[in-house]
Amino acid sequence: MYTCVIIDDEPLIRRGTKKKLEPLSHLLTCCGEASDGREGLELVRQLKPDIVILDMQMPVMDGTELLPALSEEFPSTALIVISGFQNFDYMKQAISSKVIDYILKPFSKDEIQQTVLKTIDSLKDKEAEDHHLTSMVQEKEEAFYSLDLKLLTDFLLGYTDTAHSSVSSQKLSFINEMHHFVLLTLYSLPEQDPLPVQNWLERNGFTDLALYLPDGNTPSFHFLIVFLPETSADSAVSNRLLRQFLNDFLPWLEHFPAYPLVGISAVHKDLSKLHTAYTECREALNMQPVGISHTDSSFFYQPSDPPSSISWEKQDEFLFRIESGEGEVVREMVEELFSYYLTLTPCTLWDVKCHCEQLTYHCHTVLNYYLKKTDDSWKASPNMQAIVNTLFSSDEVKAYYMQFFLNITSLLKKQSVYNTGELIDQIQLYIQRNYQKNITQEFIASLFYLNRSYLSQLFKKQTGQKFVDYLNDIRMNKAKELLIHSDRKMYQIAKNVGYDNTKYFFRIFKKKIGLSPEQYREQFADVQA
Repeated sequence: MYTCVIIDDEPLIRRGTKKKLEPLSHLLTCCGEASDGREGLELVRQLKPDIVILDMQMPVMDGTELLPALSEEFPSTALIVISGFQNFDYMKQAISSKVIDYILKPFSKDEIQQTVLKTIDSLKDKEAEDHHLTSMVQEKEEAFYSLDLKLLTDFLLGYTDTAHSSVSSQKLSFINEMHHFVLLTLYSLPEQDPLPVQNWLERNGFTDLALYLPDGNTPSFHFLIVFLPETSADSAVSNRLLRQFLNDFLPWLEHFPAYPLVGISAVHKDLSKLHTAYTECREALNMQPVGISHTDSSFFYQPSDPPSSISWEKQDEFLFRIESGEGEVVREMVEELFSYYLTLTPCTLWDVKCHCEQLTYHCHTVLNYYLKKTDDSWKASPNMQAIVNTLFSSDEVKAYYMQFFLNITSLLKKQSVYNTGELIDQIQLYIQRNYQKNITQEFIASLFYLNRSYLSQLFKKQTGQKFVDYLNDIRMNKAKELLIHSDRKMYQIAKNVGYDNTKYFFRIFKKKIGLSPEQYREQFADVQA
């Protein structure tokens, strides 16, 4: 339904015009009328009709004044002029004001109806055009918005190394004015419901300050970029604004049953540092303690020290169980390992990841033995590291490495050299491959599920040697090779063949070989030369 206002100083003309338009009542409603141009202008301002039908010759303000005013102030309003004079100046003014039609008085019912219908058609066409243009603008804005979000997310995650210093969408135009930012990385378990972060931003009036970026590829990750005024990163304004936001946002997260962990980056000056900020957030999350109970869920980035060295006394046994293919024992030992982590103070998630990575290195060394690979420079595969880098709960890390160690165990089960041959042969092979470790008779007995005394008797019976003598022989033979074919120092050689005490190494070597290590090197170096 369209609306119109009739402006004419003759009441009879106004009534007649309304009467003639009654057949179009299903399309048009006359919502008001005025007797002069000034009154008519105020009425149009008040009612904002779709169509204005006006006379040119009126008191106070005539058509020549009213038309330009209406045309300028209400450019989308259709104007129809009715006049008793075919005046050139009137016609000229009508044309310049983009009047739809110019009708001379007296006019017939058909004439005014046809003019109004033509005007309505014109309005419909313009509405369709405006709608089309609006749709195009909206589609363009949505496309720019989606592209901006994708580009920012890709750069944040390191999928592209191209940093965009500005955004194209109007919705995100505030970013162009505030390039200083802090990144919040929100980490939650995949099975948890998505957090209504965007709703919270809109409800609390932060949509011109913060941008929410969920990671579609990794449901566990959500990102929140908090933009700050383009002043010094250390300014009181920026700091106060950031504190205000965090004081509102972080407590809100705690209302959720399983609220996420939050890593918070340092303040950066422009979007080119977005990926750096993401790296800082991950480092902050990795610094969460696992060895003590804690209630903190938010962790601020701080330059961290190298990971703490973790020494697990059952490591050698663990690696042996993997190589032996003992799946259930390996499962129990992984559980024991992660319980052990909880007893360490301090111990961070980063410490745990690094220690587990060391264990995987040893596993791959064993695997390479069976695959006949000689390359011992193994490093964690990029895929494996990428996965671990996305895990920020100790339970997830445990589950991941549990599956990894069990997979290696299953792979080695059928090929293990410790599942074939005589028991003593297996023990000898273990000593030959692990002589550099802290091997004791008690340890070997436990590995092979033997009583220590029985192992001693069985070993002597089948080899003709005591266990200790056999171990020392293996170590001495290796020591002789190193003395002749390397320039390592004596303490290094002692360490390499399994002796932490260099004096004890010297004593055993002299007893077994009849020469001191120095004498042996000097004597046989000349022979080799």
